Amino acid sequence: MNKIKLEDITLNHLKILKAVDDCGSFSKAAQKLGYSQALISKKVKQIEDYFGVILLNRSPGSICLTNKGKKLISQTLNVVETVENLQEEFQATFSAEGEDLTLGATNLILEVWFQQYLQRFQLCFPGRNIKEIAVKDSSFFSNSQLIEMDLLLNSCAGYKEEHHCTRLTTHKMLLVSFGASKYLNERSLVKINDIDLADVVLLDEVHQELSKNGFLINKLSGVQVLQSYQDVLNYASKNQKLTILPDFCQADIISEYEVLIFPIQDVNEYGIYLHVPRFSELLISAESLVRSFRLDQDNLESLPNVNLFLGSGSPKEENVLRIGIQRDSIGQFIAGYGTKYISDLQRASSLEQAIFKNVEINRDFELQILPFASGEEMNRQMKRGELDICILDDIALLNNGSQFFDDLSFGSKLIGIASYNILGQDINIVLHKDSSINTVQDLKGKRISTLFGSNAHRFIITLFDLYDLDVSKDCRLVNEDPRKASKSLANKTIDAYVCCHTFASILEVYAFVRKLPLSQTISLRIPSIRGIVCRSQFIKENPKIVVAYLHDLVVANYWFNSSPINAADLLTKVSDVRTTQVNQFFNPVFGNRIDPTLKPQWSWLLKTLNRRLEGKYGISLFDVDFWIDDYFLRLVYNLLNLDYHFHQVSFASEFSSSYFVEEQFSRHLKVLYDKDNLPLPIPLPIYEGSTPVETG
Repeated sequence: MNKIKLEDITLNHLKILKAVDDCGSFSKAAQKLGYSQALISKKVKQIEDYFGVILLNRSPGSICLTNKGKKLISQTLNVVETVENLQEEFQATFSAEGEDLTLGATNLILEVWFQQYLQRFQLCFPGRNIKEIAVKDSSFFSNSQLIEMDLLLNSCAGYKEEHHCTRLTTHKMLLVSFGASKYLNERSLVKINDIDLADVVLLDEVHQELSKNGFLINKLSGVQVLQSYQDVLNYASKNQKLTILPDFCQADIISEYEVLIFPIQDVNEYGIYLHVPRFSELLISAESLVRSFRLDQDNLESLPNVNLFLGSGSPKEENVLRIGIQRDSIGQFIAGYGTKYISDLQRASSLEQAIFKNVEINRDFELQILPFASGEEMNRQMKRGELDICILDDIALLNNGSQFFDDLSFGSKLIGIASYNILGQDINIVLHKDSSINTVQDLKGKRISTLFGSNAHRFIITLFDLYDLDVSKDCRLVNEDPRKASKSLANKTIDAYVCCHTFASILEVYAFVRKLPLSQTISLRIPSIRGIVCRSQFIKENPKIVVAYLHDLVVANYWFNSSPINAADLLTKVSDVRTTQVNQFFNPVFGNRIDPTLKPQWSWLLKTLNRRLEGKYGISLFDVDFWIDDYFLRLVYNLLNLDYHFHQVSFASEFSSSYFVEEQFSRHLKVLYDKDNLPLPIPLPIYEGSTPVETG
């Protein structure tokens, strides 16, 4: 028999030896550690053979360490404990210095795209050795029998249920001509039907992408397909052929070949998707990578580290979350009163809380709703640290970002969306019935009121721009809420009032009011949003409270959309908002939706408005993309086991069962719908000496 060597001895040998001494028997030690008794005996014999001495006294009814055994354990047990403690520490933190990071992707992505962004990956995963694995095609990723990989890059979403999927970038498809083209006639854009596919050679990966379009399957059947990207370029160059490739290949191609390149107008764009295992430390680390692509900057070295790790340090826990809402905005109804109602119900219940590694849903705080007359007033309060979260309309949002922006640092972050209107048709212009105004041009020189900082305010500015008018010069704009505006219209002290459709309909009930015909504003279709901003300092000191709020917001949205009429009826009893007004506001006809995800369209909208309104209403240019931060919202979606990416790209009018599985909410809804436990609505307290919310 071969003598056991040092490398054969593990820490587990020492742990087993200690367990046998503690339990006084091999069988009890086996039961404690979950091993077989035979394995316990084998391990004890191995360590005794190595040291060449008896380490356990075996007597009937009692097994204990010998003196040499006690000496061994006393001098090595601290090593076992240290290793176990370090293992727990390493799992609780996200440091992986010097470890391999295995990244799998198709050949085209690795050979061209990844090389362009390698530095970005290295910056976002510092200290990791990035190890690349090429796979034959994207269908490989649907195979459940995968080799071990940490990150996956491919051209399609939804790789596997246990992976979190995020789109990093999207690229247009280009037609690359390696000779004089008889098809293009110097047009800057071509359509797929303009191209004789008999003259085209395709890379297998691109052929798979184009084949996703059912209309192209038959046309592509006779196209020559090659497996290697370089083979495609060589063949097309030699034979004066055409090929189709994503635009990230353009720089690589023109550096080596004489070609004509044209965007293809009517084929699907080529997306690069990142897949990360759910509930892993990589999911957190990958957030900086995702954010870097959103920023779309080549030089990332100047960016500060914006990762926020939960469970580290000693945060200053508060026992109150103060949320400011605009008194006359129904768009803040669910994100304010609805979320408070859900939060109070779950706080009062015995519902077992969901846990994301090292992140608990902390409900040891009071959620306060504080109504304000304007977004400007809320921003002042947040600047003084007297509000933690504000729910703001377009202009007030931009005012908040402008006030809190300091180079690449923000004192606030846009963490979610309270509501949005994708149609951009929710605003009306209300006139006195005797008014001579019948067109937008007739508004020139008139006295017009609106609620400053609201979506209606943004609407009238944009409408005047559309008609080559300047709202600051060609009319007299005054700040009024619906109640004051209704009196002003009755007294004819204003010529028009700009407000949301809900309030316009309320005012229209009065015989002295009429609306400007919608035909005058139908050409203006700019989506509007109401955003949720949070003080950065509060986020750093109370991350678990922020997670709790967003968690309950998602549940509240699901609850409201599941039964809008019943939910509105219940919530209006605690907020003095009329049920009919809420139902009208969320009527699908007018395009208002509740969806917290920060869609790419919202970044575009805010950046467009930021440029247009620079220098007006306290708005200055700032980095909108860096201000937007859906880090915690993504955590919440993972907590609820929901697909954030799918919801982020959807504009569905309700939570589709394809991505909001009812079972994920069943344990929360049980609290809401349990009649025996359902508490009666209690009027919500109003703070700061404010009056209850009124919308009529």
